[in-house]
Amino acid sequence: MTTNNSFITGWDIGGAHLKIARADHHGNLISVLQIPCPLWQGMEYLDQAIQSVHQQLGNQYDLAAITMTGELVDLFPDRQTGVKQILDCINKFIPKENSFIYAGKLGWLDPSSSEHNWLHIASQNWQASANFVSKKIANGLFVDIGSTTCDIIPIKQGRVIASGFTDQQRQTSRELLYTGAIRTPLMALSNIAPFHGELVSLAAEVFATTGDCWCLLDQLSADAIQDISADGKPWHKEDCARRLARLLGADAIETDQAQWQQLAQWFALQQVHQINNACLQVLSAHPSLTSDYPIIGAGIGRFIVQQCAQHLGRDYIDFSSLVSPPSDAAADHAPAIAVALLAQQQLK
Repeated sequence: MTTNNSFITGWDIGGAHLKIARADHHGNLISVLQIPCPLWQGMEYLDQAIQSVHQQLGNQYDLAAITMTGELVDLFPDRQTGVKQILDCINKFIPKENSFIYAGKLGWLDPSSSEHNWLHIASQNWQASANFVSKKIANGLFVDIGSTTCDIIPIKQGRVIASGFTDQQRQTSRELLYTGAIRTPLMALSNIAPFHGELVSLAAEVFATTGDCWCLLDQLSADAIQDISADGKPWHKEDCARRLARLLGADAIETDQAQWQQLAQWFALQQVHQINNACLQVLSAHPSLTSDYPIIGAGIGRFIVQQCAQHLGRDYIDFSSLVSPPSDAAADHAPAIAVALLAQQQLK
C-alpha cells in the first residue's frame, strides 16, 4: 500500500461544496477546508476541487475516508450512477488501496465492493456525524444545519436511533428537513410576508434565499459564504435587501434598511419555527429523550440550533467542543471531521 500512515483525510463530497478534514493518527485535527464544487454543473468541478485540496495539503497519500451527498445532483440520471461516477473520479486522484468509503451499518468499504453497495453509501454522511457524536454524548438530539439541509438525529444510550436511513425515509420522519442557512429559497418558507402593515403575496421565484436573511441579521458574514446568491451578486447587506425586495415586487431603495432587516427577521422566525416543529416531531417518536437531554448543534447554521434549543428548553452543546483542538471550522463541517476521526479509531 502506498500510504502516509501518519495522517487521515476525511472527504465529504456534497453537491455544492467539497469539505475536507485532516487528522493525525492520534485523532488531532490539523486542517479543515471547504472548496466550492457546483457538482450539478459537471464532474470537472470535482476534479478541480480535489486537485486544489492536494495542492493545499499535500495529502495525496493519506488514508482517505470518504462520504457523500453529491450523488443527488441532477447531473446524474439516478443516485446509483452518481455514487459510481463520484468514486470513479476520486480513484483518479487517490490510490484505491488508500480509499475507504463510509457505508453506515456496513462499516467501511473498499472501492471494489462499493458499486454493489451504493445504497449504503448514498447520503450517509449524517450517519457518520451522528455515530461520532454518540461516542461522546450518550443521550440527546443531534441537529446539523448546513447551507441546504437540516439533519435531526436522536441518540439514546450511546446509539443512533434514527427512524429512517434513506433520504426518502428520513424526509418522511422529518429527520431530514430540506431547509438550510444559505441556499433555501424564501418562497419555501412562506408565500406571504408582512410589510408596511399588510400581508404581501410573494413572487414564486428564487429571488432570495435564507442566506440573505441571516446576512442582514448579522448571523452570517458576507465574506465567509462561498455559495452563489440568487442573482449572482455579492452577499453585502444592500444586495441582500435588494433580493428580498424583489420577492415583494419592490425595490430596496423604496424604504430604509431597518424595514428589510425586520422582514428578514420574519423569514428567519418562519425557518426556526419549521425546524422547531420537526425537532418536536422527532422527539415525539422518542419520548425517552426527556427535556434534561441536550441538543447538540453542528453546521454553519448551528446558530439556528442554539435558538431551537432555547425555545425547546434544552441545554445546548456545540460540536466544536467534541474535537481536539476545539474548532468552529470543525463544527461547520461535521461529516468530514466525523469520517476522519472514525477512520482514525476504526481503521488501525
